[in-house]
Amino acid sequence: MPTLNTIPTPYEESGIVKKPNVLSLNYTNQDFWSMKTRLIQFINERFGPDGTVLPNTFNDLVESSVAIMQIENWAFLADTLSFKIDQIVNEIFIDTVTEIDNAFRLSKLVGFQPQPPISARSMWVATMNNPLLTDISINTPIAVDVVSDDAAITIELFQADIFRNPLFDSPIVIPAGSVTNTSIIGLEGRTRVDELDGDGSVGQTYQLEGFPVIYDSVRVTVDGVLWEQVTYFTDSNPRREYRIEFDSNWNCFLIFGNNRAGVIPSASSQIRATYRIGGGTVGNIVTGFVQTQTQVTVPGLGYAVPIDLRNYTRGEFGYNGDTIEDIRLKLPLWLRTQDRAVSGEDYKILADQFVTTYHGQIGKSTAALRNHGCSGNIIDLYILAKDGTNGLQEAGNELKVDLNEELVDKKMFTDFVCIKDGTIVEIDIQVDVTMNKFYKKNEAEFRTQIENKVNEFFELNNWEYGKTLRDTDLIRSLSDIKEIMTIDINFVKLSGEDGTTITTRFFEIIRPDETDVSFIYS
Repeated sequence: MPTLNTIPTPYEESGIVKKPNVLSLNYTNQDFWSMKTRLIQFINERFGPDGTVLPNTFNDLVESSVAIMQIENWAFLADTLSFKIDQIVNEIFIDTVTEIDNAFRLSKLVGFQPQPPISARSMWVATMNNPLLTDISINTPIAVDVVSDDAAITIELFQADIFRNPLFDSPIVIPAGSVTNTSIIGLEGRTRVDELDGDGSVGQTYQLEGFPVIYDSVRVTVDGVLWEQVTYFTDSNPRREYRIEFDSNWNCFLIFGNNRAGVIPSASSQIRATYRIGGGTVGNIVTGFVQTQTQVTVPGLGYAVPIDLRNYTRGEFGYNGDTIEDIRLKLPLWLRTQDRAVSGEDYKILADQFVTTYHGQIGKSTAALRNHGCSGNIIDLYILAKDGTNGLQEAGNELKVDLNEELVDKKMFTDFVCIKDGTIVEIDIQVDVTMNKFYKKNEAEFRTQIENKVNEFFELNNWEYGKTLRDTDLIRSLSDIKEIMTIDINFVKLSGEDGTTITTRFFEIIRPDETDVSFIYS
């Protein structure tokens, strides 16, 4: 009886001598047609006229055969599996992730929270026809429904303080003898209240019913007591604290502690979550876009008083929330700083990602360190804020104060931060292109292409403070349009200076104003 190692194979028993293996597998061709071709090649090499195993035993490889149908089924399955494997690998790296849910999971893994939507803010005036001998008090919020070209939205009106922060618990008042109140803030979105029942379990988690939940709008009380929102349960002492997390649809989840880090709401507790839903650029309305009226009942009067409401500033600071591209950009930078500021680059990264609820967000920043001897460094932090169209504008004082307060807990103890205004250098761009006269009929199309290329060239992610602008760099970008024969570019500062090169100081940033395109046909 033969041993296990000497048992003959079926081929040896048949007396067939195997030829040298001519099969070579290509593991890089993973598409359907490559796999089908390779399978047919495999069958010919193994079972065809010169096959290494049982030659001339299979020759049914015409396109209409059952064999080809089966081969195509195998190729389809292999192509699908190959794609899924590649996709799985791509989804575990931030540079290649394509699904927003997976980007959120990667962010959660390292403790990074993508930026949720932000409400647009505008200032409003309330006007009445004639002054009264008594104060006019209007309960807030006043909900104003607005229909724009983009969408139907709701704007809620609140009394504002001197810093233009909303006073949620205060009525809007027109004092006796006056006919106006200009300290009214309008926030896009709508307030919701969810009533929840505590169950006494560890790590209680509740999903709020409304979405998208607006950044920094959640307020939670348990049995009528306001609890504090924290980023992490890092304190070993049980406190009245809760965390919030967002998913990719900006659903919001309330998370409570375990009595070691964060108190557990009891099974009989009443949890009340007040928050706002909405947010986004749709709320960036123009000045005077909304003019409406409300009726106010005044005690002692036999009639309601009409009050006219109008936004006297444009809506600004509305933000749709981070996209997957934003996460790809922000997450590595956040990991680099570890939410702390040591170097000048750290200050720049933290400033670029800084957002406030009511005072906007930083559009672009740069930092310069001045050595201050043994007592530490002075950091000159130059900032510009985003405007309502994703451009740049001078930051308001409120935004600067908020940023300074944010950096106090992140900077070195011996560092001193000076927050200053960056400088926008606005330029006009003159583009002269030469093209074949055959393309004259498509001039409007090429003009649009050129303007789009210019806009891409000056995107904020591609442009920094102190960067020198050269015509050759822009020409290189425009050369992707193959129909263009020659390109000449000239830059004109709004101050009147012109040339093919513009240099800037480290606190200046170039932004295009108008692009003029001229065509020459040969």
